[in-house]
Amino acid sequence: MHALAPVPRRLPQRVVVAGSPGEQLSAYLTRLAAALDVPLVPLAELSGPAEVARLAAFDGWVTTADEEWARPQLLGRAELLLQVELEAAGFAGRVRRTLRRIRSEARAPDLGWVASAPFEHPGLEIVRLPDADAADRWLRELA
Repeated sequence: MHALAPVPRRLPQRVVVAGSPGEQLSAYLTRLAAALDVPLVPLAELSGPAEVARLAAFDGWVTTADEEWARPQLLGRAELLLQVELEAAGFAGRVRRTLRRIRSEARAPDLGWVASAPFEHPGLEIVRLPDADAADRWLRELA
């Protein structure tokens, strides 16, 4: 079992979430936005750099950083980068994830950029939640 990541003393208002896209992440984003009382703005619903810039300038939001071109603006204004792994651990979880990827022909997201975020955005708080249980506990602690 991993130690629970500390909950911020002050609730963050601008949060970028990195994780594998899917129903579990969407549900988690909805719960996170509700807990923080800020809007959930899916990056896929923004039409380009101008809308991303408007979002980044806004005072409160939860979004993802699926698109590399959007990350500098979002991470430059974010208070928290949350990396969540919501897939079930172990063999059964890997089998389910592999079957889902084969069916959808989707590539696994490259989350390697998260490791470089502290160097590119030194003041950005980063929380890594290694499994669904840790992610749920962390979210409950926000309330």
